[in-house]
Parts: sequence; C-alpha cells; structure tokens
Amino acid sequence: MERRRSVMLFLLCSFCIGMWLIGCSSNDDPAAPEGPGNPCDPDPCADTRNAVPDTCTSTSPTIFSCECLDGYIWDLGTASCPEDLCDPDPCGSIADAVPGTCTMPTTTSFACACEDDTFWAWAGNTGTCEDPCDPDPCGGIDDAIAGTCEGFSANVFTCGCQTGYLWDGGTRACVEDLCDPDPCGPIEDAVPGSCTMPSATSFACGCDALFFWDALTETCEDPCDPDPCALIADAEAGTCDGLSVDDFTCGCDADFFWDALTETCEDPCDPDPCETIDNADAGSCTGIDVDDFTCDCESGYAWDEVTDTCAGPCDPDPCGDVPNATPDSCTDLGEGEFTCACDFGFIWEDELEICTDNVCDPDPCGFVTDAIPDTCTPAGDNSFM
Repeated sequence: MERRRSVMLFLLCSFCIGMWLIGCSSNDDPAAPEGPGNPCDPDPCADTRNAVPDTCTSTSPTIFSCECLDGYIWDLGTASCPEDLCDPDPCGSIADAVPGTCTMPTTTSFACACEDDTFWAWAGNTGTCEDPCDPDPCGGIDDAIAGTCEGFSANVFTCGCQTGYLWDGGTRACVEDLCDPDPCGPIEDAVPGSCTMPSATSFACGCDALFFWDALTETCEDPCDPDPCALIADAEAGTCDGLSVDDFTCGCDADFFWDALTETCEDPCDPDPCETIDNADAGSCTGIDVDDFTCDCESGYAWDEVTDTCAGPCDPDPCGDVPNATPDSCTDLGEGEFTCACDFGFIWEDELEICTDNVCDPDPCGFVTDAIPDTCTPAGDNSFM
C-alpha cells in the first residue's frame, strides 16, 4: 500500500508541475497582454500622423485610440488624427446656425444645427442654413396657395392647393384630385369612399373580401373566378385562395405540394431522389414541401436535413468537439460507432465517446518495486495494475 501511495504521489506531482509550467507566463499583467491580443504593442500612436506617442489605450483586441496634437481629433473609424474642423467653432459665423453645435460627420466635413424654419444644406465639405420657403415657392406654382409653404428640409417643402387639387411631393405640383368626386362608388365590388392616389395620375380603390384592385383595368377582380385549380393537374378543385389580383394558391392531392413559381402541384419524390444519394434506401422518399424531402438511410447512417444526405458518424467530424481529441481523426466503425485519436496522455473511451486521462502514460510500473516496466494496464476509475 505504501509503495502504491508513493507512485501515485510522484505522478500527481509531475502532472501539477507540468500544468504550472504550461500556465505560467513572463508577463501576467492583464493591462498589457502579450501577442496579437494587445493592439497597443507595438505602439501604433508613434506611427500615426499628428498622434502623441505612448498615449495608446485599448478596451478590446482590435480597437485602440490615441491622443492627438492640438488642433486635431481622434477618429475611431479611420484610426487617425484628422484636423479638428470644429475648433475654432465655424457655426458662430454662419447665418442662422446655432453657435457651439458643430459636429464632424466625416474626417473632412462639418455640420451645424440651424435656427427654427431653416435647415442645414451641404456645400462641399461645409454648408449653410437655408429656408426652403424663403422666397415663397407656392406663389409661382399652378393651383397652389401662396403663403402656405411648410419646410421639412433644405430642399423639401409642401404647399396648400386650391379646391379639387392635391399636393404631389414627387413633382412639386398641385395635381387634380382624382378621388373627388369618389370614383369607387360606381365600381362593382369596390368599397365606396376608399379611394387613394398612389401617383399624381392614378387612383386605387379598396375591394370587397376575396377581390383585389386591378390598376390596369381600374376594376376589382377575383383571381379564383373562374376557379383555376380545376384546370391544374393534381390540384383540388375549389381550393383556390387569392393572394393578389394575379396570384393564388391551390390545395394539392396527397403527396403533392403547391409550387408558387410555376403555379403547379409537384411531387418532390418523383423522380425518386433517394436512388442517387449515397447510403440512402431507394423508394424511401417522403415529401415535406415542394422542394424538401427525407430519405431513410442504411444502418449506421442518419438523414441530414441541411445537406439532404445520409451522414455517417464521422460526417460531420465529431472529434473537433471532443475535449483532448484530434480534429478530423474520426474512424467509422460501422453501425453508428466511431473512434477519435486522442492527444498525448489521453485514451479513447468507447462507451462514453470521450478522451480520458491515460493512467499508464507515463509508465508508473518502472517506479514500483518488483514490478515489470511497461506492463501497466488501466483498471478503471483512474487506477492501474
């Protein structure tokens, strides 16, 4: 018992010393990590124009910042020190701009907030504060009412229009109100009072249930009348469901699925895809959707829905997810069983499918009195004989 205890203590100490050596580092300062994880080593500020050397700070392995010389400001996007265009403040000398509101949307431009009723208008890398309603544009527009201008940006505004006309922002004009008088009331299956104008020259009506607006004919149409499903092979008559004026779906016979692109009922198992898939059983196809199916697989293989293949225990490689196993070392043993090669000092455990500590490596028998070296055999529970 005493000899066995000495051997186990020797192995335990050797393991601990090895782990201590692996885990130690010449630099354990978390504020200055080694290698590529520290973007401030070597110092990038020393090589950045207008940056102050040795001022680098970082909060992640890829992002850093530097202090800049007077008159310059750090730009995180370009990792550079461009000229500070807001110092001195340019907004105080621009008409209708609010002093002290300068910002730099890019490294070469600035913008100012503007007083009420004016908006920032870009002019190259600078700009001005403009009022789109001064002078009043509405007085020179046909059927518009002078003095009704309302600005929304430097070049976007609206005008009030005379009776029978509506403002069209796209053309900046007062166009005829095609919804007055209401055209929807006399149209069959249209909803009175539902008129809208999708453009300056067209109108649309809401339609009763099962009907859809046809902009070409300015009528409400039912895509299921007459029933198109009655004329489609393997479709069920009377199952039409309208989606738009020219789009519909049909219910299909058993084993068939609706294909919206071709407006037909298709069987994803005809021809049988399982006949051409490795390790799949021909004739075992089961349809799930118009372009989706499953196959039964031979013993030791399982259906992969992502790749539509019969995958074995090594596909995809399971060893990459097993601690202390060597990636891409999987060996297919058949019947769904596999093994992985293990890192030095570990052995494969078939039942658990893991790499366990190898209590016989290094060989403890060479240190046991009267034991024969290299005759170690694992005895379970991390013990050996």
